[in-house]
Amino acid sequence: MVIWALAASFLCGPFRMVPVWAAETVEKTPSDPIEITADKLVTDNQNRSALFSGNVTAVQGNTKLTADELTILYKSKSSGESTGTNDIERLEAHGHVRIEFDNKLAVSNQAVYIIEERKLVLEGPGSKVISDQDEITGTKITFYRNDGRMMLEGDGQNRVKAVIHSDQRGLN
Repeated sequence: MVIWALAASFLCGPFRMVPVWAAETVEKTPSDPIEITADKLVTDNQNRSALFSGNVTAVQGNTKLTADELTILYKSKSSGESTGTNDIERLEAHGHVRIEFDNKLAVSNQAVYIIEERKLVLEGPGSKVISDQDEITGTKITFYRNDGRMMLEGDGQNRVKAVIHSDQRGLN
């Protein structure tokens, strides 16, 4: 249950790119129940993974993820070391990924959240994050939760784009 709480708390943090992207403070409780539904679940103890597939929905508090597939990858065990269900290394969502959180929406073909680094990577052409009327778009969007940095990358065909609505004069 702490797994999704970690992802949810990461997603609800401030973007810090510009003040417009600052998230409102929302109280998160790691004990909020997590509900994952899918058409199929396959666990693999040898490879330390769980694959949810087909119409996947994962909800905890006000955070909701939908995708075609969601894979949970657990840390490898060292000899003699016991690992519990909270020893998650990373979460990977594939296909039509949508993450709704704090009145924001992230859309991409793939999303990977690396627990220890507290890093979320959205990848695929047209990956974007929408907040009210504001929108950032890139082929790859990386959020660094530890220091609040965000990096957008394009590819040879698509450049990064930010549309920011401001009550102030801006460039005019």
